[in-house]
Amino acid sequence: MNELDAIVAIGAGAVLLLGVTSGCIRNRLWISEPAVCLAVGVALSPLQFEFLGVAPGSDEYLTLVQQVARLTLAISVMGAALRLPQDYVRRHWRELTLILGLGLPMMCLSGAFLAYLMLSVPLLTALLIGSVLAPTDPVLSDSIVAGRIADGHIPARMRNSLTAESGANDGLALLLVMIPILLLTEPPAAALASWVTGVLLWKVLAAIAIGAGLGWLAGRAMVWAYAQPFSERVSGMTASVALALTTVACVHLIGSSGILATFVAGLQFKHYMIRVQDPRHEHVQEAIGRFFDLPVFILFGLSLPWRDWLELDWSAWLFMLAVLLLRRPPAWLMLHPLLASLRNRPEALFNGWFGPIGIAALFYAAEATHLTQIDQVWTIGSLVVFASIVMHGTSATPLIQRYDRLVAARSSPEAAGEGA
Repeated sequence: MNELDAIVAIGAGAVLLLGVTSGCIRNRLWISEPAVCLAVGVALSPLQFEFLGVAPGSDEYLTLVQQVARLTLAISVMGAALRLPQDYVRRHWRELTLILGLGLPMMCLSGAFLAYLMLSVPLLTALLIGSVLAPTDPVLSDSIVAGRIADGHIPARMRNSLTAESGANDGLALLLVMIPILLLTEPPAAALASWVTGVLLWKVLAAIAIGAGLGWLAGRAMVWAYAQPFSERVSGMTASVALALTTVACVHLIGSSGILATFVAGLQFKHYMIRVQDPRHEHVQEAIGRFFDLPVFILFGLSLPWRDWLELDWSAWLFMLAVLLLRRPPAWLMLHPLLASLRNRPEALFNGWFGPIGIAALFYAAEATHLTQIDQVWTIGSLVVFASIVMHGTSATPLIQRYDRLVAARSSPEAAGEGA
């Protein structure tokens, strides 16, 4: 009971502290909320065994991380779906197809190439590391696209594009992650059959259909209830959190992708929630999402594999920096002429840099390590996630302000020319 009380006190206390000081911390100190929670976990890491009762890197620990990450991602992708404008996916399906169909594989292949070149690992292991690090994290992205500074300085088209991408590619990354896993654990012919039937058809396409159905049912039920006598305008907060947890749990029980299903359910639910939600409850919904999102970073900080990291040679640390710099920005520079949300190279570089690697990578790294028994995937993956939390968490506010000054400088000559 003392361990439970300590865990609740640390997790809730950290969220409480961030809840009352988040504006100051983010806007004045240039530190994101996930980075603060990570620091809290690191500071308390000498007490990790009293809190967790499992050894870092053990099968039990990886299972714990995977399950906590899965629930966190469900809440986060639901929030991403609800933040998007109405019918955003339908109106921007061409751009999303390019981002997910080309951008996601390009990030996977660039990470795999760097891993193969710098870590001297087998090709399939390199591909596994690259695919694990490919998805854009919705929890870390939220700290970039949300808040007063982001709302005031970053165009909505850029923020919405990053939100939609981070919500969708966490589930779709499973298509890439399972390719090397199946090739490492099954003969090629069996691996292909398993990927088509078990992954593409069941874990992805079925998840999309089930998620859409659950979101439609929940939304219709809420609208019907609101239409009954003596009903009132309600907060979508309770329903959306419950829908996220219900969807991820039910879909996982039948062996499909609960994370992808939850995002699709959120998109469908959005159509109905705006009809009955009380606008006064919107900020409460954000607070509930933060309460679920942030504790996982404390858990991660409590049990960082420091010993395994220190045993890595210099090439692993160089890979950590290279993958953050080269995994995404070059791809977005190549794709930005085709993306309506990005109108010039500075915008492509900005959205290219802010594709953080976080909880989704931890989820897939734990899954991959469990299925393949390649411990290097977790060691390298957790190192890159740690670096991404720190680098993206401390660069968001200054780079947003720098971007705003750059836009102002570019627009001033145009305005002067028009005036002349």
